[in-house]
Formats: sequence, structure tokens, C-alpha cells
Amino acid sequence: MQSVIMAGGFGTRLQPLTYQRPKPMVPVAGVPMMEHIVRLLVKYGFDDAISLLYYHGNLINDYFGDGSPWNIRINYKSAQSDLGTAGSVRNASDLINSSFIVISADVLTDFDLKKAIEFHKDREALATIVLTRHPTPLQFGIVILDEDRRITRFLEKPAWGQVFSDTINTGIYILEPEVLEMIPKGELFDFSMNLFPKILGSGKGLYGYIADGYWRDVGNLREYRRANEDALWERVKLNFPGKSVKAGDAEIWIDEGVEYEDSVKFEGRVLLGKGVKIHSNAYISNSVLGENTVVYPSANIEKSVIWENVEIGSGAYISDSTVASQVKIDRDVTIQEHSVIADGCSIGKSAIISAGVKLWPEKTIEDKAVVTESLIFTDRVGGELFAGSRISGVINWEISPEFASKVGAALGASISKSANIIVVSRDADRASQITARSLSCGVMSAGIDVEDLGLVPIPLVRQQLMRNPRNAGVHIRKSPYDNKMQDMIFLSGDGTDLPTKTCRKIEQLLMRENIPRAEYADLGRLSRPQGLKEWYLQKVFEHIDKSIISERKFKIVIDYEFGAAAQVLPPIIERFNAEVVELNAYVNPNHLTKTRDEREAAFKQLSKIVRTLGATMGFAIDPTAERITLIDELGNIYRDNLLLYIICKLYLSQNMPKSIAVPISATMGVNFIAREHGVNVVRTRNDHLSMMEAAHNGIEFVGGTRGGFIFQEFGFACDGIFAVMKTLELLANDGRLLSEIAGSMPNFVRLESEVHCPWHAKGRVMRSLIEKSEELPREIIDGVRIIKSDSWVLILPDIERPVFHLLAEGKTNDSASQLLVKYEEIIKELCK
Repeated sequence: MQSVIMAGGFGTRLQPLTYQRPKPMVPVAGVPMMEHIVRLLVKYGFDDAISLLYYHGNLINDYFGDGSPWNIRINYKSAQSDLGTAGSVRNASDLINSSFIVISADVLTDFDLKKAIEFHKDREALATIVLTRHPTPLQFGIVILDEDRRITRFLEKPAWGQVFSDTINTGIYILEPEVLEMIPKGELFDFSMNLFPKILGSGKGLYGYIADGYWRDVGNLREYRRANEDALWERVKLNFPGKSVKAGDAEIWIDEGVEYEDSVKFEGRVLLGKGVKIHSNAYISNSVLGENTVVYPSANIEKSVIWENVEIGSGAYISDSTVASQVKIDRDVTIQEHSVIADGCSIGKSAIISAGVKLWPEKTIEDKAVVTESLIFTDRVGGELFAGSRISGVINWEISPEFASKVGAALGASISKSANIIVVSRDADRASQITARSLSCGVMSAGIDVEDLGLVPIPLVRQQLMRNPRNAGVHIRKSPYDNKMQDMIFLSGDGTDLPTKTCRKIEQLLMRENIPRAEYADLGRLSRPQGLKEWYLQKVFEHIDKSIISERKFKIVIDYEFGAAAQVLPPIIERFNAEVVELNAYVNPNHLTKTRDEREAAFKQLSKIVRTLGATMGFAIDPTAERITLIDELGNIYRDNLLLYIICKLYLSQNMPKSIAVPISATMGVNFIAREHGVNVVRTRNDHLSMMEAAHNGIEFVGGTRGGFIFQEFGFACDGIFAVMKTLELLANDGRLLSEIAGSMPNFVRLESEVHCPWHAKGRVMRSLIEKSEELPREIIDGVRIIKSDSWVLILPDIERPVFHLLAEGKTNDSASQLLVKYEEIIKELCK
């Protein structure tokens, strides 16, 4: 059987360590990660390997050569572009002539590959995925197996609400050569995202083998430190070079040419590479020191990974950090916890590198300097740059003008030059203005033109891109939830959210710092299109029945919440013969963010004004102009599920769609209304992206549980401005007061609770819930929703806290309470 080693990864999450080397060449326990994989293959009888290269592939080729020092023959195949995991293997199909195993060069494992291969052969499988259990499976593909270990369900990198198992894909696959014919040649194609779902859909033999042993994806700097710690403490079975000796209570692995003086103190476990020299009174604890590293007198190194050819000066102190190769650390330097010093840096006497700081390669720190921020433009607190299609960060720190400019350049470099226009817009906040201008400069430096829409709500930006498609769009706003935070929302050229593939490309360009720049003659140009608001107004008029609203002569109170809707809705609504009282109807960047208590107070004030003025109704439009809250003439406040029920009832009484879509947590009252009208209800995840996907799939009405509504005839995203006008039209057609419509609402009982669950148990609990509920009516869309005739319960793991949220709804308090308590007890038992 042949072996294919995936060695083309960028190692973006390991930056700055992978700036000058590919991820497989990053050392764990003094040896490149890929060498551990090669040794594992040789251990289990493989003598023929194909190494797939892309990023800095020459360094891998130079190190391993033909593979003869490891008693294996290694051939190499390079790709000219990023083809994805499966696409890279297809690119090497001319070298593959038998069954083969695919294994990543950047994982650390001691799995028994022989047992996995025997399983594959016994099942006569087309493809076998080697699996393991993992307590937090969010970053991996998760699977469900039947009794014969055939894979029945597969999901790549789920959110916590989508986790249905703790059984994960390890990136090790055993495949028959026929699989290669299912992979298009020369195209971006991924095992997890494309090939395995394709095999699963075809009904062919896709199996999962659950392996015993150690496995760790060395995917970020934290996992890298843990991998080295696990190696030192022999949690993974590796072969260390040299010999093991005792030094007091410490255990040391010493390679050839190591020298250390008798006064050196060791604690815990220490690995010393070839030629390491340690001078008097130094202290080394639970650390790895790479080849030819020199430690001068009285230096102190604790829980750290030091690469090759490093000089550590007298009295220096390094704690729980990573120092790459060719670094010079002068005397009395302090490097605090979780710092990363990349290749070739020089740190002057008595300098202090504060905790968590990262230095990009070749940085020079002067004597006595105190470095408190990373010397890279891309460093951000937290590992993930994109959350979906959004980048969020602290204003003027994480999202600084410099960072925004680099993001703009990376965005510009990531798109096709055949049509080169990017749309940029913002809210009223002055920091958003700074970021938008900085980002625009970066885009133009990459040779891409910018259309600056200025201060407009994001629904209008999506409409503009739907009308005039461009390469991409970016909307900058102050976070509605935290006044210190800013959001950069990235859109595709048609106004939908930017796809993950493009986000990943932008991130790779940022982390590599080699963003292509345009020549002077090709620099982008800035323009400011006019007429967007006027066009939008006309489109609203075309989709709303003016006469029916005008006949009702509504008296309305509208709270614009100081957002940009105040610049768009007034000239629309004034043409509909309504008496309008406007509140907070000007843009004020100081009021774009509100706490929950502030929002509650604003709603109560709006309710009071509606009652006092004898208005027909009131609306509150959030500052992003995407969501609404409704007040009836009696001052009752309708939001979330109450609002969803009312709008659904109004819409279905006047329209006959085949299907509507609502989130998984939506009230079952929607189902009762839909059943009355013979309409199918499609459930989505509880986020805007899923709602937009439903609209794109042709569903005419998509209602959210947070005040957002999509009317597909008008657009594919939540639009609070249009939602106000559509609600007025529906109410005008109905003829009743809002309180009369709400009065017919079923009195369902909704109860909520949460159950504490350790992080390490959450995936296992979800797998057990899936198994226990297999014979029950259920939906597995966002968490697990178990359905009974008179009630349902939604069990949803929290994204940020070690808890499960339970939401139960029933026709009576007893039915909801009994179901809630039952599953509280089940989860508590499963957590043990």
C-alpha cells in the first residue's frame, strides 16, 4: 500500500513560526512534525511515500531528499495553485497505482496504522476515515456511524449547535484508487467539504475506523506548546534522539555533543538537541532546546520550546514561550508567558517581552525596551481572524488604520482582476469612517477600484450589489453590542456573505505578509456613486401597495434609534398618508450601541408614547436597519417569537407560498398557522446567514426570532426599512387593530434553563443525545430539537460557556415543564 503525505499547508494559525518555513517543518520535540509522520509510516511497513507540496515545498524536499535515511522512498508532487486536500491528491494521480493511505504531515499521532488498514480491507471499503474521540470537536469534521461502522452522517467544522457527535475526522484516510475518478482534476476540491459528502450521497462504502492512541492537530500556537509538552511527558509514543539520563529528580534526553556544567539545575523533563551547550548556574525546566543552542550563565528557561541555533544570554528569563531559530537573546532579557519569537530576531540587553507578544521574523528590540504589543500588523487577540464573513476587534487597537489597510490590500489581491470594483460603506461612527478610508486605500493599492457609498445602512448596500454586482463589498460599523468594538462585514459581489474560501484566502495573504501590490499605472481609483437612496425608494414603492396604506391613515410612532434608517425611511413613509411621530430621527454615533437594559428602557418609553398619543402602532428600527420591534395601540411590545407569530399570521392570511422558513427555536405557533394554510415550514439555524440561504433557495418568506424578516420578492437579507412598510401593508389589508390580531395568539408556554457541563464532555453528551433520540421525532439543525405532540425541547450547547441551554415550549405549563426537567436530568447524567 502506498502512502500520501499532505505537506502543502500554509500553517496560518502557527504564524509567525511558519512565515519562513512550511508547517510540516516546524519542530516538535526537536524534530520536524513531518519526520514523526515518516517514522510512523516506516514503523508500520510503508516503504513508498508521495509528499504533496505547495508552500515552501523546497525546504521539505531539501530535508528529506529521497527518504533513504528513513528507509522509505519519497517522491514529490508540487501544485501550482491551492487545489484543496482532495484536489492535491488528484494532482498526484500519476504516481498512485494501488490502495493508499493519506496522512497529514502536521499532526502528531501514534495510531496503529496496521489495524486501520485491516479494518478497511475487512469492510471492502471504498474509503475509510480514521476517527478519534475529541472533547471539543468544533474545528474538525464530525461523524455518526452505524453498527457496522458505516458513516451515516458527516459535517465539517460545526458550530456547537450543530455538534451531534464527539467522533472526529483525524485527516487520515485509507482509499481505493477508484476514488480518484470522483475528484475533478485541476479544481479546488476538499476531502471533507466535497469528496466525502459525494461518496456518502452515492451510497458507496464510506466507513469510519475509531483508532486508539494519541492524536493532536497542531493547528495553533497553543496546540503547538501542548504537543511539545505531551512529547516530553511521553503521552505520545515518539522516538527521542540520544539517550535518557537522570539529573536529580529530572529526566533528560541528551543527543550527541551536548555539554552542560555541573552547576546547571534541571527539573521535570528536558530534551537537549545535538551540540547544545549550557553554562554554569543555568536553570532548565520542562523544556526543549534545539540543536546548537547556547545557554549562558544563570539563564532561566521554564516550560519553553527553543529551536536550533539560539543564543540565550546570562541572566535571561524565558517562561512558557516559543523561540524560533537563529534568535539572539542578550543578557537579563525577560520573555514572559505565551510569547513567540520568530526566526532571526535580536533582543537587546534587559529588554522585556510582555506576556502574549509575538515578534515577526528579523525584528530587532533595543536595549531596555519594554514590548507590550506584537510587532506584526496582523496579530489579534484570539486565533480566528474571520467569524463567518465578519472581522471584529477593539477599535483602533485590534482594528487599527494600519490593519484595515492591510485587510483592504489582501481583499483586493484575493479577487479576480477581470472586473475590479469593490464597494465600501459604513455607519456614522467616526472610527468607522477612519477604518473605511484606510481599507479603501489598501484596496486601491492592490489595483482595485473602490466605490465609496458612504453612510448607508447595510440593507441598502446588499440591494446595491444585487442590482449592480461588483467583486465584493465591505460594510464597517460600530458593534451594536459593545461600544469598544468594530465590525468589518464582508460581502460577495452579489450582496451575499463572502464565502469561506475567499475569507481563507484573505487570511492567508495577511498572515504571509507578501500581499501583491499594483504598479503605479495600475493603482485603483475612488468614486462615489450617487442615487442609491433614490433608487431604493423607488424599489420600495414598486413592492408596496400605496393606496391600501393611504386609506387607513395610520398614526405611527417610529424610533430610529439614531441609526441610518432615519435618512432613508422618512421620505418613503411620508408618501403613504400616515401621521408619523419620529423619535431619535437623526444619526448619532454615540448612541449606536446599547446595553440590554438600555434597550428595554427605550422600548418601554416608546410604548408609553404610543399610548399617550393614541397612535395606531409604534416601530423601533435597530441602528443597523435590519431588525424591528412592534408596539400595538395599547402599548404591548411585540418582539422575538411574539413578533414572528404576528407577521407570519398576517403574511399567510394574504399570501399562499409553498414554504416559509423560521429558525429552529421559533414558536410552534408558526406550525399551527402554516398547517391552517397548507404551507410547509422549513427550519433553519438561528442566524442571519441561514435565513439568507433559505431565501436564496426560493423560500418566499423567512422570519427570524430576533426581529429580522426577509421578503424574497424584495431581497434576500433582513431589511428593517422594508419590513416596516410591508407590515403596514399587511395590517392595512387585514383591517384589524394590531391588538386584535395578537389576541388570537395561542397561549403557549416557553421555559428556559441551563445545565452546567464540562467542556470536555460536551461533544460526548451531544453524541449520546443523538443516539438516545434516534427513534424519536427530532430535528438536528442547531442543537437537538425533540418534538412531542403537545411540546418540544431544544438542547443547545453554548458557544462560549460550559453549559447546555434548554428551551421547552408546550401547550400547557405542565407539558413544557415536564419535558424540560426530563432532559435536564438526562444531560446531568450524561455529563457524569
